[in-house]
Amino acid sequence: MKKLVIIAMIFMVSTAFAQSEIGFKGVGGHIGFVMPEDPIDNTLGFGLDADLGTLMPNLHLGLYLDYWQKSYEESVGGVPGFSSGSSWEVTFSMLNIGANVKYAFPTQGNIQPYAGGALGLGIVSTSVESKSEYGDYNSDDSETDIAIGLLGGASMPVSPMMAGFVEARYMIVGDGDYLGIFAGILYKLK
Repeated sequence: MKKLVIIAMIFMVSTAFAQSEIGFKGVGGHIGFVMPEDPIDNTLGFGLDADLGTLMPNLHLGLYLDYWQKSYEESVGGVPGFSSGSSWEVTFSMLNIGANVKYAFPTQGNIQPYAGGALGLGIVSTSVESKSEYGDYNSDDSETDIAIGLLGGASMPVSPMMAGFVEARYMIVGDGDYLGIFAGILYKLK
């Protein structure tokens, strides 16, 4: 019985790999609205995308790169007779790079809805600069964490060599998270 199960599993795996079309199929970019968790305000983000083909029918493999940044500036007035005040600038940035897998739902029309997941690395950077009469203060911190996420969206052919897409990504990076709503173009290489 064990031999029969092993033979069946080998047959299914080899059939799946026989149907795969892995290769560099397309490249493109996206831009969108990013909503990080508090206390960071919403901002714009952008990135790159690559289509690596299909693992099996309706299961697509891709690469992504997301980048966004948000800065805050604040000035604190001085106390009369004691200080002239100080100013602060705080900058948060996120670089997220990884792979995603998308399941394309079968449809009859040109619009192709999909859902999937992502796994990658997120590099979170924080920079603080302060200027006051007592001197300047600068601090930079960077941390790299595993990034996991869920995504969903739809793509549609724009021309024979290009497809447009809209996508929502919810990513968890270390102790933080963000939701991005992106629109982009993918240029087909094959």
